[in-house]
Amino acid sequence: MPLQCPLIVITMSTSNVLKELTEFKKEYVNQYFQFTEGQRVRYAELLNKRREIIKNWYSNDRVQTSFKVTKKEVK
Repeated sequence: MPLQCPLIVITMSTSNVLKELTEFKKEYVNQYFQFTEGQRVRYAELLNKRREIIKNWYSNDRVQTSFKVTKKEVK
């Protein structure tokens, strides 16, 4: 099964996507800040999958937002 298979990206969990992105960033530094063409394509797929996951979290209200600060007048 080749690495560029799009089905792998679709079925990967959030933590696996994040781990693989981190590994790609380490490889990027070790390869003198250059990706091969296959690595570039795979990184783009993983990045898009990560963005989809985050958008899904926001649309389902699974992200903590800041509380509304209200000021009370002291009498």
